[in-house]
Amino acid sequence: MISRFFTFSKLSFILLLFLCAHCLLEAQNIVVNSSSPRNDPMWLIQNVFVGPNLTVFSPIGLLGVPKTQASSVQFGKFYINNPAFGLDSGIVMSTTDAIDAVPGQSGSYTNNTTTPSANLSTVLSAIGTSGNLFDKGIMEFSFVAPGDSVKFDYIFASKEYTDYTCSGYNDVFGFFLIGSGINGNSAIDTVNLATIPGTNVPVAINTINQGYPSGSYPASNCLAANPNYVANSSMYNPNSPTAIVNYPGFTDVFTAKAEVTCGSLYTIKLIIADVLDGSLNSAVFLGARSFDLPTISLNSNFNQGNTFNDTTVVEGCKPSYLYLNRSGAISDTMTINFNYSGNAISGVDYAALPTSVTLLPGVTNDSVPITAFDDGVVENLDTIRFVMQPVTTNCAVYPPQYKTFLITDKIPLIVSSGITQGNDTITCPGEQVILGGSYSAGQGVSNGWWGTDTTGPSLLSVNPANTTTYYYSAIDECMGQAIVDSVTIYLQAYDSIQTISNSPYPICPGESLEVLSEAKKGTPPYAFQWNNGPSDSAWTITPPKSDWYLYEVTDGCGSVVKDSVWVIVAQIPSAAFSYFPSPGYPLNVQFSNQSSDTNYVKWYFGDGDISNMVNPYHSYKLPGFYTVGLVISDSLGCQDSVSIDIELKMDYYVYVPNTFTPNGDIINDRIKIEASGIERLEWQVFNRWGLMVFSSNDMEESWDGTLNGQPSPEGAYLYKLILYLPFGNIKEKTGSFNLIR
Repeated sequence: MISRFFTFSKLSFILLLFLCAHCLLEAQNIVVNSSSPRNDPMWLIQNVFVGPNLTVFSPIGLLGVPKTQASSVQFGKFYINNPAFGLDSGIVMSTTDAIDAVPGQSGSYTNNTTTPSANLSTVLSAIGTSGNLFDKGIMEFSFVAPGDSVKFDYIFASKEYTDYTCSGYNDVFGFFLIGSGINGNSAIDTVNLATIPGTNVPVAINTINQGYPSGSYPASNCLAANPNYVANSSMYNPNSPTAIVNYPGFTDVFTAKAEVTCGSLYTIKLIIADVLDGSLNSAVFLGARSFDLPTISLNSNFNQGNTFNDTTVVEGCKPSYLYLNRSGAISDTMTINFNYSGNAISGVDYAALPTSVTLLPGVTNDSVPITAFDDGVVENLDTIRFVMQPVTTNCAVYPPQYKTFLITDKIPLIVSSGITQGNDTITCPGEQVILGGSYSAGQGVSNGWWGTDTTGPSLLSVNPANTTTYYYSAIDECMGQAIVDSVTIYLQAYDSIQTISNSPYPICPGESLEVLSEAKKGTPPYAFQWNNGPSDSAWTITPPKSDWYLYEVTDGCGSVVKDSVWVIVAQIPSAAFSYFPSPGYPLNVQFSNQSSDTNYVKWYFGDGDISNMVNPYHSYKLPGFYTVGLVISDSLGCQDSVSIDIELKMDYYVYVPNTFTPNGDIINDRIKIEASGIERLEWQVFNRWGLMVFSSNDMEESWDGTLNGQPSPEGAYLYKLILYLPFGNIKEKTGSFNLIR
């Protein structure tokens, strides 16, 4: 439709095309080759799309010979050197020349003759639109399922992004898997694999887009096609600032997949077409070799959970892992046997490893931990080689493969402590001595601390009231037990002061509590002094966070002892929720509690009702604005609250088919109105002379195309609907449909 293009002057349009083409050529990332044989459907399928060990063939026709699929400029092989696209090579299917996918290029192919497709019509119906199809491109191939599932990768792109989002213009495509027992359902023989992950919603302009309409097009078109289109906008990629391909936007890499029956024959139809007109073309990119035989893959992860990166198994550190993953024969019980080789000795250098791993039905992956012992001996690299034996199942044969792990020595940690200032023997309690602790080397992150001040620096100033041994400890992240060194300070003939302090219970932020200290031995009287606090044995505090509260006690002879109390301030809980109006009746709302703690919950729905359920379901009587509040508290009684203003609306939907065929073949023999969100309706049907041929106020009633028992003639018929909506609203709708015999 030319009207979709010229909304400004012809000169401005030509200038804009020139400038855009110049920009795209500078940033070109894609190469497309559609010369022979790279425009031949079966050549592309067999040499680009499927893996090297998988056999596919052209579907068998009615006469028992393979179908002939003509070469087309709409097909080609592509390469992309930009990882932001998601696929590096494969097949491109376009509604014009395949070269149209290259920035700065323009496809000239168009077919003004309608090219109907029953398969694509089901996709259009599923997204709530319709229209004649043009420029249809189709590839077909058959295969005998070598496993219990099929999958391949693809990306959809279109020039209808972003000017026609939520419009009636939706170019259409689909991947139709045909055969018996698809997804375990014997009643299903055709499934469209091109759907949004986790749903049955087809991928299209109005289902995956930028998350809001273009221009004046209504959001209701997108909502009807995909109620979650706003959330699903995370799967859409605007093609800027670098023009990777010649389209304003494209989807993430999606995986088309389905369960099949091993050994059964299946056919896949890959179809794309323009809708309503041949303008603003679209394309599908199919990942190279993404349609492949089932595989078992072996992967490695070294010292999982440690902070350092390595390509070896480090002795004494957290386990490394051999990961196994299978992509097919998932319904089988699969036992994978291993042999081991290398100079590492089981039970000496590493913990014993299993001789096999069994994957039960439905399990796709497992792992084998490799734990190397820290023997404290400096030695060369040890080697463990996993040799996977061949695996044969009912659906596939997996060849042998291996994965090698190297074991290396752990870097030893060196710890020492000593006196930096002062002597190891003191004559008076409280005489100052400065100690120093240090550590070096070690594996990964190391940490050292004094036993009397675990959060302090390596230098420790002490004023011992009696003979005291001070311990400096250090540990690295691969050690199970710290290395300890010590320094002893000797006090001559003195009974040292001892301190006792309470261990307060956890409190909520903003609460107060009393911390206590007590002294004995030494020489009374005692003087207490809290750091940044009172000169008293008790201190009432309102701590802003969990922290140490330090204090010191001085006895009558000036001896000083320092100690601390750890006060725990609980983290305040975080209140949060989301809500989801029912698509069928938006006044029914499901609230989802996303708070950090739900020990106590109280909801205020804004209409006077309250609830103590964690995830309540609430029905509102009237549409409008409501302020919904949520109050939570944890087991300590710490509280938080949040409120959200919500707006509830009532919508309705009415669908009248544009054609029906009352020819007695049972298929589409009656015309019926589909509606939701209304209380009742009245509808009337008139022929082209204005004579009413049918009327009803029953939503379930349909017309069989007769008048007074006689078949009505073919042609266009008008209809009138009176819709009675909730809350007394009335709407009128008129239109037409065709009767074809």
